[in-house]
Amino acid sequence: MQIDFHVTPLFAVARVSGELDLSSAARFRSLMDQELKKSAVPNVIVNLKNLSFIDSTGLGVLLGRHRAVISWGGKFILTDVPPKIVSMLEMAGLLRVLETARTEQDAIELIETGRYANQEEAISNE
Repeated sequence: MQIDFHVTPLFAVARVSGELDLSSAARFRSLMDQELKKSAVPNVIVNLKNLSFIDSTGLGVLLGRHRAVISWGGKFILTDVPPKIVSMLEMAGLLRVLETARTEQDAIELIETGRYANQEEAISNE
């Protein structure tokens, strides 16, 4: 698992690649927490385009980071979620909890304006 960060004054983008599972979840949590503490940005975008696998431990870590960001009044948005990861989120009931956007740009627009430019559903697995 690898995370690349891009930070602006309004948000941080974390681009995650590889597998987010039992063997990498603690490292993901630690890296995310360090970056969020260092940057002190209110909003977080997590791009999952290159995430190849996630298990229940990885889902739990995403949910934990979501709760932390929401607790300080920010937005936590998942983007570019691969179909098989969407299925995992749906089976776990997390699509009702975690905010999603199709692309990073859609998430940025949501953060900057409070709404999507095109009012389509963010993620659909139809």
